Amino acid sequence: MSKIAIIDDNLLFRKVTSKLLQNVGYIAKDILMFENGKYAYDYISKNINHLENLPMIIFLDLNMPVVDGWGFLKLIQNFNEKYNYHPEVFIITSSVDAKDLKRAKSIEEIKGYLVKPIRANDIQQVLYLKKKTRPSS
Repeated sequence: MSKIAIIDDNLLFRKVTSKLLQNVGYIAKDILMFENGKYAYDYISKNINHLENLPMIIFLDLNMPVVDGWGFLKLIQNFNEKYNYHPEVFIITSSVDAKDLKRAKSIEEIKGYLVKPIRANDIQQVLYLKKKTRPSS
């Protein structure tokens, strides 16, 4: 199973989301947790030549200190072309601002927009969509 990242400044949210992921089959060592976009970007930068260490699904909060979700997306887009790294990003935010949703829809890497609080079936739906969009071997 590929790695999955939770990027959110709320520790409780990261822990609850990790537990939800484990309940649907992820193992703890495949769940990466970061408290802001800078830490996630630094991790990806250090591991960019080792794709097996990189998250292929990212749950991303928009409003965080240091580097917020929008800033992280700008940074990660630099890796898309150069390293052929294309994770699927799902925004998970408390923002119900229509401008955020419109902006998210305009960014190709963003595959979904979930408003907190999220539930187990939200996680299952995201993972189900991921399975459906995988090319067949």
